[in-house]
Amino acid sequence: LDKLPGRQEVFATGKAGTVYLCHPFLVHSAQPHRGNTPKFMAQPPLLLRNELTITDSDAGYAPVEEAIRLALGLY
Repeated sequence: LDKLPGRQEVFATGKAGTVYLCHPFLVHSAQPHRGNTPKFMAQPPLLLRNELTITDSDAGYAPVEEAIRLALGLY
């Protein structure tokens, strides 16, 4: 990771129940818990209806497939 270019660090915070849907290539982590009440975090899988396809789909692409294609320069 030390060889990767530096990027701006951004913090995303919200009220209880806030959900963030993030790009699959996003590097992320939780900050240390400094409070005195329980903190819960989850990273549930987002399952596709069909097999992941990023090249030559006649049926179109799911949003996560489009994000991957954009990141790979396939558009």
